[in-house]
Amino acid sequence: MQNFQIPWGQWYEQSQRTLSFPDDWDVRYCSMASLETLSEEEITKKIESPIGTDSLEKLAAGRKSACIIIDDISRPTPGALLLPIVIKKLAAAGMAYENIKVLVALGGHRPMTRQEMRTKVGSWVLEHVQVLNHSPHSADLVTVPDDKQTIKINKNYMDAELRIAVGCIVPHTLAGFSGGAKAVIPGIGGLETLYANHTLVFADKSSSMSFKTSTCDPDNPMRQDMERIVGKVGLDFIVNVVLNDKMEVADAFAGHFIKAHRMACERAMEALKTPLVRDADIVVSSAYPKDTEYSQIATCFAVLGHYKENCVKKDGSIVAITAASEGAGFHALFGPGMSLFSPHDDNMPPLELKGVDTHIYSEGVSEIDIRQFYKGKTPVINPDWDTVLKKLEEKYKGKKPLVAIYPMGAVQIGSMED
Repeated sequence: MQNFQIPWGQWYEQSQRTLSFPDDWDVRYCSMASLETLSEEEITKKIESPIGTDSLEKLAAGRKSACIIIDDISRPTPGALLLPIVIKKLAAAGMAYENIKVLVALGGHRPMTRQEMRTKVGSWVLEHVQVLNHSPHSADLVTVPDDKQTIKINKNYMDAELRIAVGCIVPHTLAGFSGGAKAVIPGIGGLETLYANHTLVFADKSSSMSFKTSTCDPDNPMRQDMERIVGKVGLDFIVNVVLNDKMEVADAFAGHFIKAHRMACERAMEALKTPLVRDADIVVSSAYPKDTEYSQIATCFAVLGHYKENCVKKDGSIVAITAASEGAGFHALFGPGMSLFSPHDDNMPPLELKGVDTHIYSEGVSEIDIRQFYKGKTPVINPDWDTVLKKLEEKYKGKKPLVAIYPMGAVQIGSMED
């Protein structure tokens, strides 16, 4: 048998799983380029060379308080590495630790526990500054005057004299990329603001709630709305990193929330680029590193981008993988029973691949756990790879199928020659 390793359980297990295939099958392991990891010193130098703004020390001079936003544990940003660099620079500029807050930009996600905070931001940060969860339901959200929509923002952020965002750049189906203004909206906005921003992507609000895909397009309506709001609210400085295949920092960009972000996106297009296999019989794709919860399993298809129909034969097979370490998952807008919930019947697999034989491999959930996501028949959850392989071997008995494996499908950027 041929054996291939895929990463498993971001933030939790942090291990691998072995995928085995018969020796006579044509298996292609499609990973992104293996880039060197920057040292802390190299990252610091990048932050000290901001794009479109003064240095962090100059911005902090004379200001008494700061709020630093960072994404939650469902995203791979290495907060324990990046936050101390930023915080120490603020302290060196004369700002007291007690006046610095780190705000977890949850958007519509669930609050993080202290143990999860320790994993995400590190012990040093917890011991030196206050770390808080944002809630889109807070009664003290600050309303920002606007003629187009209701804008409500976290009070801790609005009260701070200096506002900073730390994040990573990975492809996003709706916002084009993560990072930049996305830290503020939806990161620390009120539910009404999140709703208005997210509905900009819907082609129509029918029962299917189909949306316009903007993967790797940072100038889509949703992102433009985010940046318009941040232009009113204010964001003084960002630190956005591009990750490598080890989910470590390969490059870093700092400065203006649009200028630095766009340069980071250009770098991500290179760093995360993955050649796609055309007309594969079997596509195996993992939601890693967004494999913390089942609700995000559809992110495994991000790597296929706009080439979905070219990547797998109509009579082929798809295997979607997620560790689902936290179980089913939660979202205040897109979760079951919430205002923008769309049954997974419509996106698992994506509409472009509707009808293609689909298998799900997860060790974190069962059919009972995920029943809430489906209006029709709940799909079978295969609890181990051997169960999946047996089904594939039965289907392709006597054949030598072409197999494409995308080990980090949620963050890889697929490319295909015409």
